[in-house]
Amino acid sequence: MSQMQNLALCGGGSGGHLIPAMAIAEEMLQVSPTTRFLFITSDRAIDHHIITTCGLPAESFDHMVLPLRSSSGRISFAIQSFRSAVQCIRRFRRVRPNIVVGLGGFASIAGVIAGWLNGIPVVLLEQNAVPGRANRWMRHLAVQTFTGWPLESKWRGNWRTPLLEVGVPLRRCFRDDEGAASPPTINRQTTASVLVLGGSQGAQRLNSIVLDALTDPNFGSGHLQVVHQTGINDVDRVRQVYAQAGISAEVCAFIDDMPRRLESATLVISRSGAVALAEIAASGKASVLFPLSVSADNHQLRNAEFLESCGAAVIVREQDYDAPLQLTGQLRRLLESDDQHTTSSPEPGTSSHEERSLPQTVVSVNHQRAAMENAARRAAPQHAAAAIAQSLLCLTNRGARSAE
Repeated sequence: MSQMQNLALCGGGSGGHLIPAMAIAEEMLQVSPTTRFLFITSDRAIDHHIITTCGLPAESFDHMVLPLRSSSGRISFAIQSFRSAVQCIRRFRRVRPNIVVGLGGFASIAGVIAGWLNGIPVVLLEQNAVPGRANRWMRHLAVQTFTGWPLESKWRGNWRTPLLEVGVPLRRCFRDDEGAASPPTINRQTTASVLVLGGSQGAQRLNSIVLDALTDPNFGSGHLQVVHQTGINDVDRVRQVYAQAGISAEVCAFIDDMPRRLESATLVISRSGAVALAEIAASGKASVLFPLSVSADNHQLRNAEFLESCGAAVIVREQDYDAPLQLTGQLRRLLESDDQHTTSSPEPGTSSHEERSLPQTVVSVNHQRAAMENAARRAAPQHAAAAIAQSLLCLTNRGARSAE
């Protein structure tokens, strides 16, 4: 079997586009260790951060200026897309990839077009239940599309390019056979930990809802530990509100060690991008989901509805006026024990008053949450990245035989 020499990974603008590329690259190195990767991404800071910290053997790292999407910027969009495509064509002529992978997002357009014009096989990755506009535009140029969360039926029937449903590609650290840890056992000595994921670009509305809920004096969140990913632009405000409320919170712009953070979390509050949901599910965590209300074609809501239908998550709509109140209700339900007849004995030195004052979350496992965690594991995709890597290698071999 031939080795993949160069693989172009084109797209970006968010972690949801680039993190699956990292997973595929990891698996490709398992079957073709000499593969070099050409990254064509957007000019956003998150793309640069992910690529430069991934530890993968990058042949090149080029970025395309993300085109404008407003109606008044259509001419600028076309001009910038053309310039970026020319830049990619020149790059691919210097270092010709065996395959071009379109990761989705407007930053993928130039690379996909350049690959197609150069006669290089193009494949697409679509993680969401509703495909993004870039992939919808480019689907006729591809020889294969790999899908993550089940694609809505209206799109499956009209895609024309062959579809292969493999699941969302996850990094090896999230796979069961790579030693992914099971959820921590909740006992008397543990403290409930809430992980808040606003997405790699942040989510000011979600941040505000979470702050309103957790700082509500009637909620009593003093017993919680909070890890809150805010995005770059909201770190200082969120950190200040937690400090003023006396809540133990670690606030950061972006989380690099997501497996460890998920492992130690009792419950997750998150946006519902495809990759975030797949990582939450693979970690076996119950979640409260806030789909981005302005996401293209409402795809985040469709993603969340699939996980909710599995019994692994609950949805709160951020546009609801009482969203903070709904969140506090869900937190109480999922963090308070529904086992009122625990028979565990007190720890030595613990008075009966101290025992009564302990939050119920640290007395016994919440059965509702445990059921959601089991459902999450069943919904988690497994070996998607490995399946994609093998398919790409087979496609390379077919191309090599055709050229002989």
